[in-house]
Amino acid sequence: MEPTATPTPPTLRPWRRLAVRLAAVFVLVTLATVGVVGVLVHQRQSREVEDTVGTQLLNIARVSALLIDPAAHAEVARARRADAPAYRRVTQALAAIRDETLLTTPMRTLADYDRATRRARIVVTTADDERPGETFVVGPEAADAVAWTFEDGVARYTGIYRTRGGPRISAFAPVLDARGRTAAVLEVDYPVDFYFDRLRELDTTIALGSLAGVVLALILAVVFARRLTRPIVALTGAAGRVAGGDLSQALAVTSRDEVGQLTRAFNAMVEGLRQREVIRNAFGRYVSPEVARAVLESPGGLALGGRKREITVLMSDLRGYTRFAEHGDPAGVMEVLNDYLGRMADIVIAHGGTINEFIGDAIFAVYGAPVEHADHAERAAATALAMQRAMDALNEANVARGRPRLLMGIGINTGEAVVGNIGSEQRTKYAVVGAAVNLAARVEGCTVGGQILLTESTVRYLGPLAEVAPPVHVELKGLNAPVALYELRGLGGRWAQRREAAAEPGRDVSLPLVGWVVDGKQVRSESFAGRVQRLGPR
Repeated sequence: MEPTATPTPPTLRPWRRLAVRLAAVFVLVTLATVGVVGVLVHQRQSREVEDTVGTQLLNIARVSALLIDPAAHAEVARARRADAPAYRRVTQALAAIRDETLLTTPMRTLADYDRATRRARIVVTTADDERPGETFVVGPEAADAVAWTFEDGVARYTGIYRTRGGPRISAFAPVLDARGRTAAVLEVDYPVDFYFDRLRELDTTIALGSLAGVVLALILAVVFARRLTRPIVALTGAAGRVAGGDLSQALAVTSRDEVGQLTRAFNAMVEGLRQREVIRNAFGRYVSPEVARAVLESPGGLALGGRKREITVLMSDLRGYTRFAEHGDPAGVMEVLNDYLGRMADIVIAHGGTINEFIGDAIFAVYGAPVEHADHAERAAATALAMQRAMDALNEANVARGRPRLLMGIGINTGEAVVGNIGSEQRTKYAVVGAAVNLAARVEGCTVGGQILLTESTVRYLGPLAEVAPPVHVELKGLNAPVALYELRGLGGRWAQRREAAAEPGRDVSLPLVGWVVDGKQVRSESFAGRVQRLGPR
């Protein structure tokens, strides 16, 4: 793996950092918990105040209603005078009860209640500013309780409600006449300011406890978050360096929790990548990078078998290299061959091709397998033109060093072939087999000098992109009908380029010839006529 620039992790905004989020969660959970507890405690205390005060006030109202003389109360209701003896007797009884129970609010009896307007008539009152017969408006919070007491004659009390004089609770008890019917309703109020003061003190205590809990939670959150995020930050940095190609990373495992498991898994992953890279590098020396990737990254990459695919095959061969190898210096011969194969392999790979095999000085390349390309024919044609340009540069270097000029013929054919792994479980090879491969090899054998010959199927794939010479019909071994071959002169489109006129020596001719067909190792008796159209240097 080629080391690349290590990606720098982006600087996170504070609210995107895990430590900040953990601290916020701790604080929010603490606030929510203390807040819920505080609300529940407050509501419970409020209910206890209502129940305690309401029950006591209800008992006072019941006792007071029973102590009211029905006859005297009925006389007061008729007279509606505060100076009547009956009025004084009733008010004195109520005042005695109020003094005994330490009530600070007035007590009054109400009659003729109108539920719609919440208005009633005062019969008896201990308030100095109220008179019998006056209209009394019942507050909306107590209206239902007064109405129900008039209707069913059952004493009841209200919850805590607020008035101009402050929060209070009211109790109502029926005042019965001589026949036992509800003649009026006795109202008793009690202020609960003192209890609200105690509730406020409780709320303050809860708030201070919440603040202390938040501070403690924040401290614990920071400590916990730093302990948790420190290995995560280290993992992030190491992962970035691995992404940049540095496979020497190894992190210390400092815990046995999930983060520790993640660290161990990361170390195992990096070790696997190191081993995989060693295998890839070793494997890539024998097959193309595409095949190596397909084998190593595909779950069934090493499985034997194949499938049919439309591909383009490129075959190339050097002219004159065999003679040079027989008479040249061995070191120089191998240097020329390696230089040639290395340069051509780079061109094939750059155009998306796969080098299936080096056969001496010949190259067998495939386009469209194992990596599929819709423009496989175009890639092969562009490769051939680029290879011939590179061959010209190699020849200049060889001639400058006193070595012979070599020519390269290239044959290209497009067709259906079977691609996949062949061999055995012990030794496997990625292969391309079929008539398309055989035809490409025979087309290459028809080249003269540095020609690039295309079959009709390849020309058809290229369409108007290909600039070719008029076809030459050639009879090839194993084929019943002549094959039309086209010399490639240029290419348009994405890989646009044009081949200059051939620089190698040679001349166009038109010589008659007579040939005989060789079938296997037998020469047939029938002959055929033909013409030689071009003579090369070798």
